[in-house]
Amino acid sequence: MSPRGAVIYDNGDERVLALKARVEHLIREARDTWIGLSHAIHANPELAFEEVEAARLVAAELRARQFAVDMPAFGLDTAVSAHAGSGSLRVVFCAEYDALPQIGHACGHNIIAASSVASASALAELTDELDITVAVLGTPAEEGGAGKSIMLERGAFRGAHLALMTHPAAFDDATPMLIAGTQFTFEFRGKSSHAAAAPELGINAADAANLSQVALGLLRQQLPAGVRIHGIVTAAGDSPNTIPESSRGRYVVRASTRDDLESTRERVEACFRGAALSSGCDLDIQWDPRPYADVRHDAEIAAVYKANALRLGRTFHSRSETAGFMASTDLGVVSHVIPSIHPIMSICGPDVTNHQAEFAAASRSDAGDTAVIDAAICMAWTVIDVALCGEVRDRLMGLEELPAG
Repeated sequence: MSPRGAVIYDNGDERVLALKARVEHLIREARDTWIGLSHAIHANPELAFEEVEAARLVAAELRARQFAVDMPAFGLDTAVSAHAGSGSLRVVFCAEYDALPQIGHACGHNIIAASSVASASALAELTDELDITVAVLGTPAEEGGAGKSIMLERGAFRGAHLALMTHPAAFDDATPMLIAGTQFTFEFRGKSSHAAAAPELGINAADAANLSQVALGLLRQQLPAGVRIHGIVTAAGDSPNTIPESSRGRYVVRASTRDDLESTRERVEACFRGAALSSGCDLDIQWDPRPYADVRHDAEIAAVYKANALRLGRTFHSRSETAGFMASTDLGVVSHVIPSIHPIMSICGPDVTNHQAEFAAASRSDAGDTAVIDAAICMAWTVIDVALCGEVRDRLMGLEELPAG
């Protein structure tokens, strides 16, 4: 048995090496299929809960690989639930496939979906030898909508011992900083009036939006390191000659942990309520009912993933070089109840980052295609290590099972 934190790959176990060689061969042999899946999803970007074609493509590929597939699943039209094997260790691959408005797959979810399906498909050939059940969950609406949180609430992860996925980025990191986050919408309601003839009869809702932004700007210097507040005003009047009677917008608030997020949320809301009071407007503010939690990477399994990625030739930067990277994901909620890893994998240089048009292009580049295959292999190798390391396997299977529903 390997000591805690050790990587089975390095102990020369011929059985482990043979199984890893086998899954790598299976993934590389079907390379055109996995790259084709990635490109097909990329070519047809679909927004949250509208991923009809992407979900269909994922479901069809899994059915072709003899998975038992449900779609729709868990009350969501664009969710997919699939499984193969009946082993005692249940591993869940998350396949994201939603895109962003205007800039499409500028977060590379096409790569996530293809690599998860590829990795799971290869492992499906080894379920008896590894005593595992391999599941794939097609999880809609990561970019806004908390698809995984909804699916968690509805029992999608019941019985799972490990959840994993690999996200494209500008560098490789086995344990990236994925912080808590939530969204809210606001609407200020004032009173219109002629801006020149009778401005005193108006109540300016655009001013209220501006006051909120000023208050947020002043608040930032008092907030803990790592807090992020960013948003847009989507409407603030239609004519400069009319006092705007309504202004609307949407903001995101992020913080290191769920507790920090809650305290920050209260202070952010106070900025908007203060703006309403000072401008004379009414305020309607609606917070997302499913905030994203910070991701708790399983450190031991993340270390196994990193060792496998290094073995495959991936390069990792130091923590000081990557410390500025922060993002949020609905896998965070899952990671608080199921051991999870959410590594990121480079598909571009440091001058490009997620949510840029250039990143959307990188998601269909040679580097993006390489990441599909590398991520699939790294995840499959990691599952093999976990399944065959008695200490790690026993730890996962000894955790309390999620309640139903």
